[in-house]
Amino acid sequence: MKKIFLAAYIALALMASAQNKIKETDVPKSVMLTLEKTYESYKVKTWYQAPGQYIADFVTDGQNGRCYFTANGDWQYSSFPVLLEECPTMMNTYFVNNYPGYRIKSTDYVEEMSGDNYYRMVIVKKGIGNADCEMIFDTRGKLQRSTAPDPDVVKKDYYTHSNPDDVKSDEETSKTKKSNKKRPKPVEDVPEVEAFAPSEAIAANFTKRYPATRLSAGPDWYERDNGECVAYYANNQKNKFEAVYSISEEKLIKTGKVLAKDRYTSAIKKYLDEKFKGEKYRIEKMVVYEYDAKYRGEDGKKPKPYTYVVVSQKASGHTLKYTRMEFDNTGKFTGLLAQPLDERDVQ
Repeated sequence: MKKIFLAAYIALALMASAQNKIKETDVPKSVMLTLEKTYESYKVKTWYQAPGQYIADFVTDGQNGRCYFTANGDWQYSSFPVLLEECPTMMNTYFVNNYPGYRIKSTDYVEEMSGDNYYRMVIVKKGIGNADCEMIFDTRGKLQRSTAPDPDVVKKDYYTHSNPDDVKSDEETSKTKKSNKKRPKPVEDVPEVEAFAPSEAIAANFTKRYPATRLSAGPDWYERDNGECVAYYANNQKNKFEAVYSISEEKLIKTGKVLAKDRYTSAIKKYLDEKFKGEKYRIEKMVVYEYDAKYRGEDGKKPKPYTYVVVSQKASGHTLKYTRMEFDNTGKFTGLLAQPLDERDVQ
């Protein structure tokens, strides 16, 4: 991901603050043409003019946003307000772990002309008269740039003010150290295990196909043992999906849609009822996978869709036994799987 210069973003925001509402007839044709090329479907609610800029409050794919253009009609960037729960989990985790005593003012998703898409979080220290701070995260939720104070300073200051009785003077601390004859037990240094992160090419491909403005959750990335990685996500209608990529080729292989219970394939349900006749079982998940239009199998042909099913049964104690099966596009059983697909798959 290219470097993001917050100063430039702030400058644009300041320019936008000195804006005047205008009629659509006052907007240059070059701006209107660029908007049409940038978004397939949209509806402009209000137009504004700022020094060297035209700004559109608009709606695209049910998402409210703001689109910024130069006076010559070039698209600069678009900003879409998003809920915190719609942002990558890593963003909120970073904020909670590093900025006690602060609150989040806003979160939004930004699409730039350069192709850089990212999340922007504005935070402010609780109280009156404190300045806003900006943090920029990539599409996976990893911090890229920040105007916020150093996290270590923030945490130390917060603890000092929140626990004045626990803060000892240097003299008291020195006396305490001398009186302690026993050495403290060493703390085990456990390395932090980072979540799987796809390559920039895979992440860019996913973002292009499934912009954050169209997602209500995810993507959560996991690596699979067969040289693949998968992004678990949900669209704005709360439907769950899985996008599977080849790690080596950095290309989309297939997309899986997790079926709701009322959408389970009748032929597969009939097969399961017969297979587990007289036994109690539960369908944990049923996913219909369809291969990407450009993907070809070893025979040079595009594979047909298939369905992946996970069934659970009660075993000894409170444990569950899982059976993983695959079915072809007609609902015919094709085989069993011995292991879960990845860490996110039903264990």
